[in-house]
Amino acid sequence: MTSRPGRLVPELPEVETVRRSIEDHLVGLTVADVDVRLEKLLRDSPVPDASVLVGSTVLGARRRAKVLAIDFSNDLSLMMHLKLAGQWAILFPDGSRLVAGHPIPKPDGDYPHKSTHADIVFNDGTLVHYSDIRQFGWWRIMLSESVDAAFEAFGFGPEGIGGTLDVSALSAIMARRGIPIKTLLLDQSFIAGLGNIYVDEVLHRAKVNPALPAKLVSKARQKAIIDVIPWVLEQGLKQGGAKIVNSKAFPIDGFPAVHGREGEPCFTCGTAILKTRVGQRGTYYCPKCQRMPR
Repeated sequence: MTSRPGRLVPELPEVETVRRSIEDHLVGLTVADVDVRLEKLLRDSPVPDASVLVGSTVLGARRRAKVLAIDFSNDLSLMMHLKLAGQWAILFPDGSRLVAGHPIPKPDGDYPHKSTHADIVFNDGTLVHYSDIRQFGWWRIMLSESVDAAFEAFGFGPEGIGGTLDVSALSAIMARRGIPIKTLLLDQSFIAGLGNIYVDEVLHRAKVNPALPAKLVSKARQKAIIDVIPWVLEQGLKQGGAKIVNSKAFPIDGFPAVHGREGEPCFTCGTAILKTRVGQRGTYYCPKCQRMPR
């Protein structure tokens, strides 16, 4: 097992990669020690002392949108959000590692890094390092029975992956909104889990200009957008997250097709990809494939 290359901002595929890494490699392990060095990391936590996890065993991990919850055998759960720059690194006793999230610290570099704010040590010698150069991410320790209610309180919309999206209901919302379609797709109460990279990819594949007001998207394009969301997220998940380093994409099998590819040819038509801003977010699109309707 080797480390994965760095990504930009943790989005749903990156967070789901973290969840799967916990399910695949940490379930059954017992916590020997927890060290939280950034006081504000345990934000709004019903249980403010992480040492309560010592002696408990990992039972599993669940996710809603980009929020994770790790369940332990003492009826407590660790809920976390990686936000803009969180990184989850598992270092195994044999020297291999599994790193997901932000590219800083370097996945193949030394740990703990100066931005590493918490460590979890397991009984077999496995180490987990949580790093966050921006310090926007948070942890909460709570009763496991309270996790579902906490997920619900975020007001997330339907999951963009792993379920069935209701085309009629989502199209009806689009038809009422005058904001750019990209801005609507980034709204977690509309569809949960879509971030900047994957919205650009969805709109390119659906051939919709990101600045087009949502209510002006045709019914055919509404359906195209909704239908392609799971496919785009699956592509990201296959890669453990789209490879974007220093705002530059490194496509694998043509994905990502537009995000991080300013000035490079569109894989579909050969036109140079443009970068603009929509709703204060850096946005990539093909001016030919995603023409603004007249």
